[in-house]
Amino acid sequence: MWTEIKDQVDIDKLLESYGFFHDSCLRDIYISTREFIDEKLAMHFDNKLTASLLFQRQFGPTTVLELKFEDIEQFNFRPFEETTNAVIYDATLMTSNGLFYWADFADWKIGDNDSIWISGKKLFWRLRPELIGNIKRLNDE
Repeated sequence: MWTEIKDQVDIDKLLESYGFFHDSCLRDIYISTREFIDEKLAMHFDNKLTASLLFQRQFGPTTVLELKFEDIEQFNFRPFEETTNAVIYDATLMTSNGLFYWADFADWKIGDNDSIWISGKKLFWRLRPELIGNIKRLNDE
């Protein structure tokens, strides 16, 4: 069941319960554009993006967390190079001007594109303990 983040109090509770994302990693990202072709081959446009970000961390009991952003405004992703450490030591989760932001390090500022970050109008979270380990939600075969 999804829990909606509505304000800074909700953000603070989530950050504290998930250890401020310390020693976590971004396991996978799933983005849905909500555009589709129906059975009559007509194209439909909703123009609203949704993204699911799945995190795993080295502490319990909240080991696996999923964030869902709706009505995404912007998403910045930079693949990790072989020499880059993909460990998240702490993260930014904040709200500003009607948008929620998540970024992969503390003290991140809006517009800093040297990190992974996402913003959207709505934000939800849920725990996913069944997805611990090298679980693949995307079938790449």
